[in-house]
Amino acid sequence: MRLQLVSTLATAAFAAIVALGAAEARADVYGTIFHSVDQSHLQKLLKDMTGFNPVTVNGETFTISNRYLAASKANYRKYWTQYFEDLGMDVTPYDYDSSFNIEAQGHNLEAVLPGKSPDSIVIIVHYDSMGPHGYDNEAVDDDMTGMATLMETARMLVPYKDRLQHTIRFVATDYEEWGGLEGARYYASEIKKKADAEGFKIVAAIDDEQSGWKEGANTFDYFDCGGAHDSPELGNLLASVARQYGTIGTHHDCMGENSDHYAMWEIGVPAIVFSEHDPFSNPHFDHAGGDTYARIDQAYYFKIAQVGITFAARLVGIDAAD
Repeated sequence: MRLQLVSTLATAAFAAIVALGAAEARADVYGTIFHSVDQSHLQKLLKDMTGFNPVTVNGETFTISNRYLAASKANYRKYWTQYFEDLGMDVTPYDYDSSFNIEAQGHNLEAVLPGKSPDSIVIIVHYDSMGPHGYDNEAVDDDMTGMATLMETARMLVPYKDRLQHTIRFVATDYEEWGGLEGARYYASEIKKKADAEGFKIVAAIDDEQSGWKEGANTFDYFDCGGAHDSPELGNLLASVARQYGTIGTHHDCMGENSDHYAMWEIGVPAIVFSEHDPFSNPHFDHAGGDTYARIDQAYYFKIAQVGITFAARLVGIDAAD
């Protein structure tokens, strides 16, 4: 039987999100967000998270040259945690027993930006990397382009924290590259338990995937279906945001258990993943290595990030100013 993802309650929530109110239209807060996305800040985040820049956390200076070895991943989590704490958010670790042999535990992180409702939008991106020998891959595109988009989304929305309609959960997951979505599936299980216990809904999830390699077309891909899972409302909303604000086309497709969105589908949450066009043809990521900062098409990536961040803002919902 086809899994019914969108309940009556979720359908009503989507209807409220998609229907842009007259006051919001006049203010066009989403247009303001679109045009406020900072390309130089995205580039700095990419350089910080991939060993191009040294970073300093609590007086300790280091470079994050990979996110494969246990010590390197621990440094990355220090950096990520400081970033969100500096934005005024609480960061919670979600550690779990890992089945892989690099370290005994996997390590997820969650930063929460409360909205007027505890009902939540999850933005979920993996931070681990893998290369030809495990550690020797800067893994800029996969998936620090997605992570930088997530982090810039947070920076863009913090100034609207008193007007956000939903709570936002920014999630960094471990062990995506090894297959099996171990970190994402653990987080999904835990957040479902938390939501059930505390009485809030997970309205939707967004997975910001690799977005910096341009194979030629001025389009990017979004995936709102896969197997028994289907979230067309999310795909329609993302495409409409791209048409309204962006200068880049969209291409619709379906995707299976290839990224962290799938774990959210499995717990009944509508989910979407977006990425560069034809990401599986990219020769410079994962085991192949060579995923360096120099191979990022910065203008192309910026166009995708602008749409992705504005789409996240629309999904969260921002009330009109008083």
